[in-house]
Order: sequence, then C-alpha cells, then structure tokens
Amino acid sequence: ALDLTRRCHGEESAAVASCHQKMVCICQQQVQAITKQLSMHMEYMLTNSIRLYHSPGSRVLVEGLQKQQQYNGIEGVVVKMDAVRMRVRLDMLDNKELMLKSENVCPLLPTALKLHEQLMKMHDLAQERIASSKEYHRIQIKVKGVRHVNTAIACQNLGLAYLATHQAAEIGLAVSLLIQADKIRRRVGADDKDRALSISKSLSVAQSAQARLDEGGVLSAVPCCWPPTSRQDDEIQMARLFAGLQARNGKRGSPSMSSEAMQQGLRLFGLFNVTVSACGAVDVDAFVAIACDELQKMKLEANRDSVPAPAAVGGC
Repeated sequence: ALDLTRRCHGEESAAVASCHQKMVCICQQQVQAITKQLSMHMEYMLTNSIRLYHSPGSRVLVEGLQKQQQYNGIEGVVVKMDAVRMRVRLDMLDNKELMLKSENVCPLLPTALKLHEQLMKMHDLAQERIASSKEYHRIQIKVKGVRHVNTAIACQNLGLAYLATHQAAEIGLAVSLLIQADKIRRRVGADDKDRALSISKSLSVAQSAQARLDEGGVLSAVPCCWPPTSRQDDEIQMARLFAGLQARNGKRGSPSMSSEAMQQGLRLFGLFNVTVSACGAVDVDAFVAIACDELQKMKLEANRDSVPAPAAVGGC
C-alpha cells in the first residue's frame, strides 16, 4: 500500500505521510498486544493465579477432569466466563465447548522458542515504529514547514517511539522532541486543548523516565519490552518469582527449586541461558543471586548499542 501510494502521489505527499502514521499505529498496537500477553504470563508466574486467564481469547490446557477424562490434555480457548466457571472451546474438529472450573484448566505458557520469537518481534516492531515516525516527521516538515501543528504532532509521535525503547540515548531524544513539539504548538497558537494536554503528559512521562535512568545502576534488561529496573527491583521481583514457582509446582515452603522450574520462570524475563548448579536445585538466595547476575549481564549487553536484540535461545 505504501509503495502504491508513493507511485500515485509522490515520495513526500500527505498521502504517504498518512500511510506512515497508520504504520506507526499498527506497530504500537501489535507491541501492546504482545506485551499484554507476556505480562499476563509473568504475573501468573509471580502469583500462581489462574484468574488472570479468565478473559476471552486466553489459551488454556484442560486437566484434572474425573468424569470426562478423554478431554484432559486438550488445548482450548476461553470464550466466556462467570464468577465460578469458564466456557472453553476445545481445539477439536467439532469445536466442542466445556464449562470448567478454574482447577480444571492451566494456562498455556509459551515455549522458549515462542518467547524468543515474541521478544524479537517486539524489537523489530519498535524499530519499524521509529523508522515510520521519522519518515512522517520528515515529510511533515517538508510539506507543512517547521511551524505547523502537524509538525508538532510528528515530533510527539517520534518522541513516543523513542520513549518506548526504554534506552537512555533514545529517551534523551524523546525528551528533546517532545519539548520541541510543545514549543511548536505554542508558537502556532493551536487551541486544541486535548493535543496540548497529550503533549504535556508525554513530556512528563519522558522526563520521569530520563530521571529514572539517571539513577545509578538502572537499565532495561530487554529494551522495547520492559521498563528499566535497579538491582534492588530485580531482587524483589526474583524473590516473588521463586515463591510463585514454588506454589505452581506444589512446593511452597520447600527450601529448594528444581533447575527446570527455575529456567521456565526466567525465560519470561528474557533469560534463556541460565547456568544452574550441578545438583539441579537451588534455594531462594541462590536463585535470586543467579537471576540478578544474569539480568545485569543482559542489561549491560542490551544497552551497549542503540538497537540491541534479545539474547539467543539456549538449550535449556
């Protein structure tokens, strides 16, 4: 569609600018959808609450049925729910639906390969959003000039695209662009109060993100996915993860955690290559130390360049 619009209207036309703006929206929506799913899986690992999946579209696995055991182990999608049960459409030729209690379903957590694909897709979408925002910004300046409300909007869009990377250099660019957007809006005398409020809020968020990154040791482990954290933040989160994994594996109160369970949880945080002790089990202190050390390595590597990619999938 973009190539056709270019041929029909020219490289720097309003129609081409509109195509880039639509591409920005599409990329943003797709990233939000992936982030929502990953956040739900992460929260499940932390809380062990199946109610997180009580929403249409959530994929689950049937288990623990006594009277209809032939359906155990079959995957399906939640189509409806009430306070006690959920209706699940099974992945069968006849699309059979069952009303099930929470204890008879478990979430379908993504595999290591699927997780890696999702993180890579988020990274690629974020870069595509920046590229389209740059083109929209360039065309608006060329067509409308610097002092035009459309250029202010273009500055805001590009600033928000940079802000979504959670990286120091890009967030610095975001702050500069959003300041510029506000200045242009004031100069042209635009009386759109909603737009003024939107730019002001965006600038406030960007400045807060910049201040957060100025704190010592605060970085994003998986850029384009999760906001920056400190070592203390990571330690709290990993302790919660250990407790959640224990609850999920029926070992609450146990002093140790199997390496397999640990690796499954850490994958959701972008850690695919975690070295586990030879004994195959670690206690909470060792788990937190191992996880936070690996997160720190990932942070340093991911923030070394301006366009890093998530770590590669290992054999675990």
